[in-house]
Amino acid sequence: MIKLSLLLALLSFTSLSAFAEVIWFADPNKSTQVNDFFKRFDDGNYPQDYCKVKGDHKGVEASTAVVFTDEKLGQVWKINKPKNRKRGEFARFEGLKNNYSPKEGDDIYIAWQWKIDTVDKAQIDKEVTVFQWKSASPHNQNYPLNLEYDGELTLNAWGADFVGDKSYSSRRTVLWRKTVPQNEWISLVIRIKVSKAEHGGLVQFWFNGKQQELANLRSETYQVKVSKDNKTVFHRTNDGRFVYPKWGAYNRKSCKFDINAYFHEMKVGTSLVEVMANH
Repeated sequence: MIKLSLLLALLSFTSLSAFAEVIWFADPNKSTQVNDFFKRFDDGNYPQDYCKVKGDHKGVEASTAVVFTDEKLGQVWKINKPKNRKRGEFARFEGLKNNYSPKEGDDIYIAWQWKIDTVDKAQIDKEVTVFQWKSASPHNQNYPLNLEYDGELTLNAWGADFVGDKSYSSRRTVLWRKTVPQNEWISLVIRIKVSKAEHGGLVQFWFNGKQQELANLRSETYQVKVSKDNKTVFHRTNDGRFVYPKWGAYNRKSCKFDINAYFHEMKVGTSLVEVMANH
């Protein structure tokens, strides 16, 4: 009986492993071309990307994305978003060589290694958006999830507004917060089950390889549902025509900073084990 149980367990593990895979990987060692892995790079040249008044970005260099040789990790992606630019972001998994489009019901793990600093060594003390789980308009959430940085990194969930009478700030609930120094590599994994149902999706989060406890730490009109062990939150994670990721530096609070954001081991997989390799 013991041998049979072990055999069944092995077969089950082998079966699960066969279906677990990395389905997207932005590897700068294989190509230095942004569009081979991402749909596009948003460099802040859109008319709506002004910092204070429309058109105030004129004469300011656009944001850039290049492959950079990091002394610790080797070839990594580097985004620079200059002062008085509102945005510098990789957008979407749909590249020319490596392509994935999230859809309703998908259950995925998004992983990356990340650090942030400023060209002039200024401390980032305003909440700058560094990751968005974004919805394509017309939408009711705009971004169901995001990460913001101001010396502390926060994971936020955003509730839907089906009527159009609620402010963004009132629909935010902070799920997790931690101090993260500038110019220090960290590892992040977000599990997202994609669902348009109210509290039908799920979110889990790993920081430097350890799963984090999540909670409604700060909220006004919206809260997620939290599992008994505080490791899973239930939230609407699909909105608009489709959802997709954005990584970089964004929002008006970012305008005062000349920001560098660095990315390594950017992956999407169907299991934690697959995306955590080399993290």
